[in-house]
Amino acid sequence: MKIRLIYLINFTRTMKTIMNRKNVVLAMCMAGFFTIIPSVISNVYATNVKYERINLTKRIYTEVKFTNKPLKRHITKHKNKAGTWKRHLKKQEEFTYSIKQQILSAKMRKKWREENISYETQINLNDIKNKYTNNKVEKKQKNKSVDLGLSDYRLNQGPDVEVGIISGDHEVQINAIDNFKIIADGKLLKEDYKGESLLFSRDNNKVKLNGKQVGSTIYLKSDGEAPFSVKGNRYRGIMKVIPARWNSGLTIINILPMENYLRGVIPREIIPSWKIDAIKAQAVAARTYAIFHKNGYRSAGYDVTADTRSQMYGGYSAETNSTDKAIRETEGEILTYNGSPIDAVFSANAGGYTENSENVWGSKVHYLRGVPEVPYSVIDTPWTKEFTFQTFSDSLNKHGINIGKLKNIKLSKLKKGPMSVSDRGISGRVKYIEVEGEKGTKRITGENMQIIFDLDSTLFDLNVKNKGKKIEIIGYGDGHGLGLSQWGAQAMAEKYGDGKNYYRRILSHYFTDTKIEKIY
Repeated sequence: MKIRLIYLINFTRTMKTIMNRKNVVLAMCMAGFFTIIPSVISNVYATNVKYERINLTKRIYTEVKFTNKPLKRHITKHKNKAGTWKRHLKKQEEFTYSIKQQILSAKMRKKWREENISYETQINLNDIKNKYTNNKVEKKQKNKSVDLGLSDYRLNQGPDVEVGIISGDHEVQINAIDNFKIIADGKLLKEDYKGESLLFSRDNNKVKLNGKQVGSTIYLKSDGEAPFSVKGNRYRGIMKVIPARWNSGLTIINILPMENYLRGVIPREIIPSWKIDAIKAQAVAARTYAIFHKNGYRSAGYDVTADTRSQMYGGYSAETNSTDKAIRETEGEILTYNGSPIDAVFSANAGGYTENSENVWGSKVHYLRGVPEVPYSVIDTPWTKEFTFQTFSDSLNKHGINIGKLKNIKLSKLKKGPMSVSDRGISGRVKYIEVEGEKGTKRITGENMQIIFDLDSTLFDLNVKNKGKKIEIIGYGDGHGLGLSQWGAQAMAEKYGDGKNYYRRILSHYFTDTKIEKIY
């Protein structure tokens, strides 16, 4: 206040002198000078006060004790890479899906493995190769009868993949863009359709087409490039319509060869403008995943889903030139371990270190070992979430963890992997934390923490903020952290890639002791 008064007095005296000389221009300059300077000094003073307050809060302790503090593990000079990913998601909103969906997908994959995988070598690679060779010969010998084109393998295109794209809708409209034929229960119903809009519905265990019952299994087949459109997306191959197995609606299945299936997958799983070695690594991993999980949803009528339960799939509408190129240049290549295709899982970002399978699935898989990642801005950038103590406790209570007033949280300090402590995995991902309250102590798994607080991953730490009034969760990574890290692959490709065969090095890094084999 004193500073402002002194400047005001000086300003008045100076203006009086200047105006006596009738120097209007100089008066305006001086007015601007004396108006700005007090504001600048005031702002500097306010900033200093704010800085002192921040320092004071750091000295305040809370009654809640934590055994750790969040670790600032990485300092990066790059700021633009994370923004690139966000801009990409903004352009293609269908890429975004909630963390709860990711967690559900991971849990379903874990359950699928428990029910279907008795040992890692149950898929025989020689059987796959022999089946492909035999089917090529059979295809040449086939007569030209009503051919659905549903052979297991096509020339240089791999096995057919059945993708469940819709399940449960009571009415589904399919638009035909090219000439096609309809086959109902093995009989040719009609052909030479083009530009038709077909409305399918259900009548008990039968399918109705435009209000008329036509059969229980309907195929729409065309030789066109992308002959069918469903809910705004165009699809290659054959469309199959059946009554849904688990509800009263319909199931729509897209059937097409493996290589064409991948053309609709890879652009939905990574950014098409990435380095070619990263895209190739994703192509080989996705092909291997589809081979390993073929018939994974057979009880529902198809092999894989079109969402995160399997792999994201967008059909013809998703295809791009860069991803098509990567698929062509890795045609027929899959990852194997001891002669069998592997479960080539992947996540968006491992946060600096991938995890051992037993710390996520509960069982050891030899080729899914924790490995370090190349430092990269997206990988090294933390995410944070804040909760008041009341909100934190209330969230626990809603999920059956009633400890009363929170008193203590026990969790080992997060360090850069590899780690060797009981409550964290090798990457630092939380296996469990212990929370103590007035009503006792409870142990919560990292997976449950992720579900309860909607976290990006289980690679996190805890901190007390705002004079002990808030709990901050600070973490790294996005996804389960097993196998291939997509952003990690891009980091390696950007730093070391040669555009030719470096993708093999990326895959061997993330999938321990595996080989790349060409099966067709």
